[in-house]
Amino acid sequence: MFSAGSPSPPTPWLWGTGRPVRAGSGHQGPGPLPPRPGRNGTRQSGHPVLLAFDRGLWLCRGADSPASTAQPSSPNSHAAPGPREPERAWTDPGMWGYLSLLPMCLAFWAIAGIWTVFSLAVVNKAVNLTDGFPYISVCGNVPPQSCIFSQVLNVGAASAAWICILRYYQLRDWGVRKWHNQVILWTGLLCALGTSIVGNFQEKNQRPTHLTGAFLAFFVGILYFWLQLFLSWRMKNLPQPGAPWIGPLRLVLCSACFVLEVAMVVLHSWSMRSISAICEWVVAMLLFILFGLLAVDFSRLDGCTLCLQPDSGSLRPPPDSPTSLHVQL
Repeated sequence: MFSAGSPSPPTPWLWGTGRPVRAGSGHQGPGPLPPRPGRNGTRQSGHPVLLAFDRGLWLCRGADSPASTAQPSSPNSHAAPGPREPERAWTDPGMWGYLSLLPMCLAFWAIAGIWTVFSLAVVNKAVNLTDGFPYISVCGNVPPQSCIFSQVLNVGAASAAWICILRYYQLRDWGVRKWHNQVILWTGLLCALGTSIVGNFQEKNQRPTHLTGAFLAFFVGILYFWLQLFLSWRMKNLPQPGAPWIGPLRLVLCSACFVLEVAMVVLHSWSMRSISAICEWVVAMLLFILFGLLAVDFSRLDGCTLCLQPDSGSLRPPPDSPTSLHVQL
């Protein structure tokens, strides 16, 4: 299991409902949460097994968690729930969590690295600006800039994949349907894979493979952000992190990115290579900025926890070994 959150949150509330919630339980009433099943089919309480907190959503398992003790127990709590409490407004934290640095570092790393490769290509006369503006891949065709180009894109691809995984678990905790969330996740991972392919297979050496990676990085990458934007629109009635203009800004960036990608392909087919290359550079910068804007969504994350649990049907661990492992990242 993996969860993103904080180990010591305030009173838990489901977004826009003003009610506590437990993951997978379907329980949203004001009464206590039912205890989870034990290993032998018995009902037992105990310490929480999985904790995830997103400054607005607290998910846990175990009857001793704060969500289960949010309100006193009564015999008729499930049969006759009390009056619904008023909805709690979204409040911005005074300081963002450290996970919000990951998208910002990715954007800074990628933008600075790509332009460093361009500068080295110009200095080493690998490209001639008098003949026209070069494509990004042309700048990273020959050493030493090809080595830096590969390293920049490999680190960027790994960071992008990690961001997509974090976003997947964040959306899962927000109640997004599993298959919707998985489609978004795999779209983002394909974008990261394409970025790595572009960096490792230079155009002059492996052109078909390089173009396949470019398609995944550019076209599947913008699809990832369109899906994120559509999901944000579907959840527009829920409090969203960040300022109100974040959504319209993403819409403008995604629209501009899509139009420029189409123009890039059309202009390349018309042999207007220099203008097509400029469109490619602008598209790359916009994609990096869109990844950087995910820092707004990650501002609600205080940390992440990796939880390893053995399968119930597996061999028994040694007597002194823990049955589960929690690692705070």
